[in-house]
Amino acid sequence: MLVVRPAAVALFLTASFCLTAGCGSSSQGLALVKGKVTYKGKPVPNGTINFLPTNGNKPSASGEIQSDGSYSLKTFVSNRPSDGAVVGQHKVVIVAMVDMASRLPEERIPLPPPIVPVKYTSPATSDLTAEVENKENMIDFDLKDEK
Repeated sequence: MLVVRPAAVALFLTASFCLTAGCGSSSQGLALVKGKVTYKGKPVPNGTINFLPTNGNKPSASGEIQSDGSYSLKTFVSNRPSDGAVVGQHKVVIVAMVDMASRLPEERIPLPPPIVPVKYTSPATSDLTAEVENKENMIDFDLKDEK
């Protein structure tokens, strides 16, 4: 005869809820990250910013750079976007190209030139880093020319 204990049922339901609602370890440890990207004292008007965690196999975060240079990061957890980035140290990559949206597709070849120094566009060459803390983070980047 199967005996079901109320404590066991409660534990099972709590664990099931956490897995389906996202309160497992995969969604914990995210903190809001916002900021502004500037180059030569002016806002970078478009592009993408990526935060790549340096410790462990954790998901990266990315955000679209708005016309005023502002960004807000999202991390995909279980194929759903969640606001923020994993808490910890990150390598930062910024890709921003001349906006050619108003041009015909055949006028967009070759690829548009970058509007930020090329070194920031690859994890291998970017010297940008950021520490995401367990709070709302405001992290600005003032990009410099290559020396």
